[in-house]
Amino acid sequence: MKDNWSLHISLRYLLTHSGRKGHLGNALAVLGLIIGILTLITVLTVMNGFQQGFITSINEIYSYHIRYNDPGISFEEFREITAETPNIKAVVPFADYQAILTSDSGYTSGIQIRYIDETAALEDKGFLEQFQIVKGSFLFSQPGQILLGADLAREVNAIVGDTVTLAFMRVQQGKAALSNREFRVSGVFRTGYYEYDRNMAFTSLHLSGQGENNPNLVYGIKLKRHFRDTGSIRSLGNLLPEGKDKIVSWRTYNSAFFNALKIEKTFMLLIVGLIFIVVAVNIYHSMKRSVRERLEEMALLKAIGGTPSGVRRIFLLQGGIIGLSGCFLGTAAGVLISLNINAIMDAFVTFVQNMRLFLYQIGIGSSSGASLFYFTDIPVEIMAQDLIIINGAALVSVLAAAYGSVRTYSNIKPAEVFQSE
Repeated sequence: MKDNWSLHISLRYLLTHSGRKGHLGNALAVLGLIIGILTLITVLTVMNGFQQGFITSINEIYSYHIRYNDPGISFEEFREITAETPNIKAVVPFADYQAILTSDSGYTSGIQIRYIDETAALEDKGFLEQFQIVKGSFLFSQPGQILLGADLAREVNAIVGDTVTLAFMRVQQGKAALSNREFRVSGVFRTGYYEYDRNMAFTSLHLSGQGENNPNLVYGIKLKRHFRDTGSIRSLGNLLPEGKDKIVSWRTYNSAFFNALKIEKTFMLLIVGLIFIVVAVNIYHSMKRSVRERLEEMALLKAIGGTPSGVRRIFLLQGGIIGLSGCFLGTAAGVLISLNINAIMDAFVTFVQNMRLFLYQIGIGSSSGASLFYFTDIPVEIMAQDLIIINGAALVSVLAAAYGSVRTYSNIKPAEVFQSE
């Protein structure tokens, strides 16, 4: 209870005028924190949304959480073995090939065709959530049917029912040669990830005779918690000791891409976080001026029994109150903006379109405004660890500025101050 005087005086310094400019400096400090925090939260939540969307699309559609390459056992045997691992939710066999697709219209495109067990894929809920059939059906009723990505189908001018020709590179008698095979387009899919919608095609693994003794065969494994892949790999390694080296995690398979995303986020956090340095410098100079103006009051407090640590605590509490206020308001504003970012962007786009139309009507510019983006909604992902890091950095910078502003003045001697007065 004896230290409550520091909090009481700190609140008085924050709330009283006394003809000084402290209120303006404190208000600007809080405003700077709010702007910095809401900017960081908005930028990182949108970046997290895009990154998590990319990671989800890659893992659910293409790479799977764990791959078992070149398996030497049948799919039924592998499913029985993996049934003993609790974190596994789905297993899908597939094989990938590169090919050149030519449509009836004469358009050509290089693609990656995936031979997949559609029955096993239908048990993979994560795959079905990301894999949207635009036209046709996912199930293959007979051999020679193929699914094309929506952008690939548009690029080669192919629709459901058309016939396309795929040219594969084969090695025969030590020589490479192209072999052609015709497929009928049975459906068109969209994943929301442009690379797959533009470059991938799917066909049946078993109906095409690619399921047995296939050197390209891979067992794709989906996990209930993909961040616990290390434990699942260890369990599979114990169950499959001879094929331990053939087990690959999604972190390893996509390491270059995911590391690039991590570096991008880290540098964005550092660059945008520089605003806290600016805010801390402003708080430092504002509070240092306030300390100099209150030098006589500090000397009086020490003369009646105040300690240097108690005097320092006054301004540290003042900085803490500023920091907490800025963090609370900035976090609330940042989360609110992030959750409503699509509505805000819709209003902004509407405003831009209206301005473009107005300028066109008075003879300036063009009325056309083509869409520049592949997506229709801005994804948002709010992560608790990001909020903790942002608010922690803000509080540390404010408290460091407050401590630096009062450090040299807290040890003043009352007699020297009163003598100079």
